[in-house]
Formats: sequence, C-alpha cells, structure tokens
Amino acid sequence: MRSKLLGKNALLVVTALLITFAQEKPGAWKPDTDWGHWRLGQKADLEFLKTNSMTITFGSGAPSFEEVSRDEFNRVMEQAKVNNRVFHDKGYVVLRYLTSSLHGRSGSSKDIPQKNQIRMLQFWREKWNEYEDYLGPKPADDPTTWITVRPDGSFPHYRYAPYGQETTSEFETWGCPNNPHFTRLMEGRIRAQAETGIDGSYIDWTQISGETCYCRFCKRNFAAYLKKNLPANVAHAKYGTDDYANIALPTKRGEPFWMEWITFRGHSVAEFHRRMREVARKYNPNFLISGNVFGGFGYGPISYDAAGNMEMLGRDGYDDFIYSEVQEYLDSAPRKDEHGTKITNSPAFKFLAAVTHGKPVIVYATEITPPIFPNPTEGCLSAMSQINIAEAVANHAVFREKRLTPPGATQMYRFLAANDGSLRNVRMQANVGVVASLRQYLADELSFAFSASRVLADNGISHVMLTEDDLTNPAINQFDMVVVPYLPLMSSENQQALVRYAKAGGTLLILGASGNKDQYGLSHRQIVLAQLLGGGQYPAAEATRRVGKGQVVFIPVQVPPSRFLIPMKSRGDYTTFGPTMADVFADIPEGYTRNRIDPGLRKLLERVAGKVQESLGTRVTRLASATPYVEITTMMEKTDRWMLLHVVNYDVTVDGTITPARGLKVQVAIPRGKTARSVTWSGTLTEMKPMKYRTMSRGGRQMLILDLNEVSIYGLAKIELE
Repeated sequence: MRSKLLGKNALLVVTALLITFAQEKPGAWKPDTDWGHWRLGQKADLEFLKTNSMTITFGSGAPSFEEVSRDEFNRVMEQAKVNNRVFHDKGYVVLRYLTSSLHGRSGSSKDIPQKNQIRMLQFWREKWNEYEDYLGPKPADDPTTWITVRPDGSFPHYRYAPYGQETTSEFETWGCPNNPHFTRLMEGRIRAQAETGIDGSYIDWTQISGETCYCRFCKRNFAAYLKKNLPANVAHAKYGTDDYANIALPTKRGEPFWMEWITFRGHSVAEFHRRMREVARKYNPNFLISGNVFGGFGYGPISYDAAGNMEMLGRDGYDDFIYSEVQEYLDSAPRKDEHGTKITNSPAFKFLAAVTHGKPVIVYATEITPPIFPNPTEGCLSAMSQINIAEAVANHAVFREKRLTPPGATQMYRFLAANDGSLRNVRMQANVGVVASLRQYLADELSFAFSASRVLADNGISHVMLTEDDLTNPAINQFDMVVVPYLPLMSSENQQALVRYAKAGGTLLILGASGNKDQYGLSHRQIVLAQLLGGGQYPAAEATRRVGKGQVVFIPVQVPPSRFLIPMKSRGDYTTFGPTMADVFADIPEGYTRNRIDPGLRKLLERVAGKVQESLGTRVTRLASATPYVEITTMMEKTDRWMLLHVVNYDVTVDGTITPARGLKVQVAIPRGKTARSVTWSGTLTEMKPMKYRTMSRGGRQMLILDLNEVSIYGLAKIELE
C-alpha cells in the first residue's frame, strides 16, 4: 500500500547552489499541471531526469515533527526550500510523499500492537509545545484516542516490508479523519510540506480500513451526514426510523444503514482531502493534493477496504491529481501471460480518467525489479517498462518510473517528450460511452461496467467511461451510443437525462433492469427507462425501439444463482488487489484484468459488443482487423484542433519477447462537423511521419480508414482536423 520515497539525505545538491538559490516564496513558481506534460521519475537525480525526459520528480519535504528536534526541523526545512528551488529553476514539477499514518513498535513482528506503543504518544507528552505554531495548543485527548477503531475497541494495523523481506516489529496504524485532534496534526504536517516549496503531496493511507472507524466522532458525524443526505421518509421506508443520533452503527453487510455507512466513510476521506488542500493552499496557493486512492482492484473491495471514493475525490475542490496503486505484483502487470491471456488494466484507467475529468492520474504499479521479476534481463525490463508506460498513456494516465530506467523506457519517454505538444490539452474521447457507478457496489448490487469495458476492448471497440455526474451534462450528446451495463440503482433525474439523450438522437443500450431502484436503493414505482420500451417494466426479450430522433436497445439479464461470481481463494483479510469481496461482486480485476469473466457473463457482454457494432455499423472507432492483443483509444484536443489514436500491443511476454502487430486496419470516427486534414503516425517510437488514409461518410460524419503497417508496443497517430 505504501512506497518509500526520498529520505532527507537522498537528494544531493552542489554546495555552491546553497548560496545561489535563497528561499523561494511558495507559490511564486506555478507548476505545469497538464497531463500531457507529466512524465514522472521518482529519482531526484538531474542526470537521470534529463536522460529520460522527465518533467516531474519527488523532492525534499518536511521532516516528521515527532522524529526531530525543533532546531533540526528548522534546518531541514531551509535545506528543503533550497533543494526544491533547484528543481523549479530547471523546470521540474516537484511532488512529495506524506504519510497520514501513526507509527509504533511492538515487542516483535508477531505481537499484537498496543495503543501505548504509538510513537506519537511520546511526542504528545514531551515535545508538542515545541510545535504549537504548527499544531496549536496541546489537546487533552492523547494520540491513543485519535486512531481508527473497530467496534470492540481494537485497532487495525499494518507492517511494511520491502518486497521479499520479512516484516519487523515496526507497525503503522491510522488516525480517524473525523477526529479533530488527528486532523489538526495533519493540517500541521501539510502546512510544513507546503512551506518547503514543493508543488504537491501524495498523502499515503488517507483511508478508513476494514469497515472502521467506530469512534465517537464517527458516530456523531455519521448522524449529521444522514440528516443532510438521507431524507427522513427514505430512512423510514428502508429502516423504519430517522432517529439518526440513536441508531446502532452497522458492523457488517446487510445491517440497517450499511450502504449509507460505507458511503459516509468515502465522504469522510474526501472531506479530509479537501481540508488538507484548503490548509496547504494558505501557504502555497498552487499546492496540489492527492491521496493514495487505490484504483484498479475491485470497486467492491475499494468500497470496503479503502473508502477511496474516486467519484468524490475527482470533483472540483478535492484532489488535484489521482495517485493510484492499480497493480500488485506480476500477475497484474500488462502483457501476454504464459497461457496466452491478455492482461490489461485499461478498464480501471478509463474509470479514473472519467472521475478526474482530465486531471493527471499517476499509476504506482508493479516494480520492474527483483524479486517480483527474479533475475530480470535487460530485455525483460525494457519490454515490461514499455508496456506499462504504453497502457497508462493510452488511457490518460502517468506511469511512475521507479528504477534506473532501462533503455526501452528511456526510448518511450523520449518519444512522448518529442510529442509533448500533441499530448497537451487532450482528453479521452470516443463516440461510445460506458456508464460506471460506484453507487451500485456500495449498495452490494451487481454491475458490469469494468467487465463490459474489457469485452469492448477485446472486440477492438474504442470507448470511454462515464460517471453518473456526466449524465446530466449536455456534453453527453456528443456520444453516438451510451451503454448502461446493468445499473440497478439510478435516480429518476439521471434516467430522465438518458431519455433526453436518446430523444435528441443518441442510441441508448440498456443491459438488464437498470434503474429499477432509486439512488437510495428503494424500488421505483415507475421505471423511467423501461417506459421507453412501451411499458412500466422491462420486457423479457431483447427489444429495440425508436425514441424521438434516436433509439433504445434493451438486452435482458437473468442473474443466475451463481451471480456470475468468480471462484477464487482469498489471500487474507486485507488485500490491496484481489478477492476480498469475490463472494459479492463479479466485476473484479480477476475477471476484467486477467480475463476470468464468468462464461455466462462473457456471453452476455459479447452480445453487448455485437449490438454496439450492429447499431453503429461503420460509425464507431474500432479495429477492423482481428487482433486479440491490441487495444485502441482516442483523445480529443479541447478546442477540437486534432485528435489522437493510441494503439497498444499487449503481445509482450515477461521474458521480454515482443511480437509486433502488423497489418492493422483501424476505422476512426471523426467528430461531427469536422474533417481530417492530415495524419501523422509512428508505431515504433520513431519520428512521426505523414501517412495516407482513406475517408468515407457515414451518418453525417467522416470516417477514416487507417492501414497501420507495424506496432511494436505503442503506436500514436495524430489526426489534424478542420
């Protein structure tokens, strides 16, 4: 879950620079926050950064209050300001790791940690007054009362160990984001970070783990949250009471107020992020915030084990970028595995691109190092780095480079740097949108957005994901088709927005009895979407019906007793990637990343892919040739001056063998009202060169036919528009 970033002695700066670069007022240098400019190298070494065309690195931050004397703290702060100024003057954006955990040491790695072993307790007793200017007056409640607790009063913890090593007696636990004393500590920490002149922090462990916390502040804040967000009549209908101050906090799935409880946990984390951002910007007005919000492992699990609700965090005023641990270990690294299966994380990336609305998404993925890759060859390291970078870039994400970069990665970064201007000001774009909604998983409902994305990609269909917030945005009318991949919970307002979309000329594809419940989980008396098909309920068979200028396509779903679940064994109670909730949800990475989708569900989603092609015909951006290891995505420049086509070839094995994709034929749907003026292309990370293309007109829009001769791992086409 966490990374070890730069220590205070890891950054070497020439002594002469200490005098040349005096203190810089935070905020005087404004960071470039455009996704296309972000190439992140962890190692803050100028030669490394230059060689690999990096634009972002990790710099010098503030020390932890509890680990240094005040005099040492002041010295380190001044040194950090100088160090970060060096990188600013070289044009680099500087980020920094910040933990929100509380550390301690137990008798051994086998002992159960005790609250009085938290090191912050000694700081509170002996040194708090030295930092009152950062932390305010010493609170009466000591740090043992700040941490997240289970219903029985025990607390969750974590022991970190580098890959391949044993854990030690060191442990971490987590402060509660609803606890005002812990929040005050974190406000002091983030203020100190901002004062060093760094441009932003990725704050680790901003989560609520394992269905906790059950402290008195959570109980009080939950009651206030319910009063604001759960109407009394709804509470009575669901649970028979609206006496929120006196309800028993739910402790497991199925108990009253469980859906609201886990939604509240995500809300608590989001508000915590917002508060950290607000404080940091008092000291550096351009400061950027992200928590470690996971991202690719479940959306059942993510709702339960992390409370990192990206739909909340991606909104304005919360996170400025997303830092996401999408992968874990080799089994989720993108490639072709030993069984010939395409391993892809692209559905999770598409979701993150949707919720952030164009903000940068940093992928903290598999370390391309031993022992995950035992005795890796340079060819292995180069190839695996390239496919990681390619998959991220094609889905509007930034791959965090962690090692002394192998030649293949250096080549990839140089190619991206050479095309920096083309990658700027672009967003994911396609004429097919798939609606994803965390609300479904928080309500313990089935939904298939991520598996549907996998199947569409397997069929060569370019698409993007949408969130529920997008449905009421007029921009939805840019899509030729919107796919609703079984969303049982949907408000009347969102359903009516989809009706307007269809009547305006769009094709609405509905899978299963979507919207049969409202946003609170109560059954609708009348299902707005079903009424498009001529009745108050959905038909038992497939149906297509004209609606205004558009149409609605319906595919029924019969949920089997197995619920399409994927048989697998849990790796433990706490996992950052995997099967924690495999007994509840079918839409987990074991299915969509590793292609273990239930055969019945796969058949159903193949039907969806077929309906997309049947309904749109040649008006869809897709691979026109069968290529099982290739995925394509498209992006649009914000003023519609050009669009990009990304081509990723996953035919890469862990030993570094790359089998180029050849003879690809791609049809690209040009946005309405635009025509192509020219196309440049490279499939081998060499100079972009003009290429010939064919055009045809379908449904009032231009279609391009591109014949791509070769794609090694990554290909990029730029289509100039007029």
